[in-house]
Amino acid sequence: MFILKKKYVRSKLKHHVFFLLYALFYWNVAIRLALFIQWLGYKSENTGEMLTKGMVFMHDRMLGSSIIISVFAILTWYIQNFVYPSWVRKYHIKRLTPVFVLFDTAIFVLIGVLLGLVHYSVDKGLAWSEVRLEMGDFLFNSTILFFFTVMFVGSYVYQLLITLFRQIGFGKLGRVMMGYYQKPREENRIFLFLDLKSSTTFAEELGHEQYSYFIQDCFKILSNPLLLTQGVVYQFVGDEVVVTWEAHNQKNFKKAVDFFFLFQKELEDNRSYFEDKYNMVPIFSASINSGKVMSAEVGEIKTELAYHGDVLNTAARIQKQCKQYNKDMLVTENFALTLNNFKNGYEICFVDHVMLKGKAQKVRLYEVSFRN
Repeated sequence: MFILKKKYVRSKLKHHVFFLLYALFYWNVAIRLALFIQWLGYKSENTGEMLTKGMVFMHDRMLGSSIIISVFAILTWYIQNFVYPSWVRKYHIKRLTPVFVLFDTAIFVLIGVLLGLVHYSVDKGLAWSEVRLEMGDFLFNSTILFFFTVMFVGSYVYQLLITLFRQIGFGKLGRVMMGYYQKPREENRIFLFLDLKSSTTFAEELGHEQYSYFIQDCFKILSNPLLLTQGVVYQFVGDEVVVTWEAHNQKNFKKAVDFFFLFQKELEDNRSYFEDKYNMVPIFSASINSGKVMSAEVGEIKTELAYHGDVLNTAARIQKQCKQYNKDMLVTENFALTLNNFKNGYEICFVDHVMLKGKAQKVRLYEVSFRN
């Protein structure tokens, strides 16, 4: 298991680097656009004057603001990806968008105060007593109010885009916005169905409210395995989650299996937390299938990207067989054959040839486990 985590640490690094670059790009564009609008003013000018003013802005204001904007972007990225998530895990608090906006506001004010202190104490050479008097006018004026509004609105838009990236995936967001999936499209994908064992017993013992918190805590632990294996959550359905990968890259077949065992390791690492809070430890089983499906945007008032096809139906039916055969993971023959094409560190064993509900032909089931 240590080897798995070590191998996939690069994927997590790529994830953080992507969102760092996104933060740098977003805030540089947003704040520079605000600077440009403020610089142009509201007076009517001919095209030549506007272009000249724009070039002066590029030289005097836009280039000079790069460091300050980048520092702000890096701080917001660091707090969003490391500081606040650690507080959420440690103190089990809610992850709220207004809190991120509050952090951005605090960083904005802090940078504003530091800039004011440098401006009056270093550039103008004023004494500290005079600096304190000037700081009031520096912080409370129309320009600061303008940029405070830009930052406030920009922070909400930033969080909205982050949410879309995480729910839809960066690769598909552009296609969804361009209406690509309004017409059904064929895709070759891997689907993993992850289901809580003995969920009815847990629900009866905990009660519906505590059981809901229990499921939330279980699925919070999905984050690291998802990052490490680059999986995308397709659906949360009750105590079940469906994760998907693109099947054209055969490495993803191993990543799908790795995801499940990484998740098991995360659950084991958090065993004491679940025992202390709920007096029980969750155990999950998984089924995996791969093949061609149709993806399409469904709904009108509320839309979402949906996958349709026998691949999902078969994976869902196989999930129910995990309990019958007392197996942690069952996969289809199609998936097992592809997984077995390259070194994977797993043992693949034939389980049974079964007739699944709704299927015209029997399906061969295989178990995937660590190789001894």
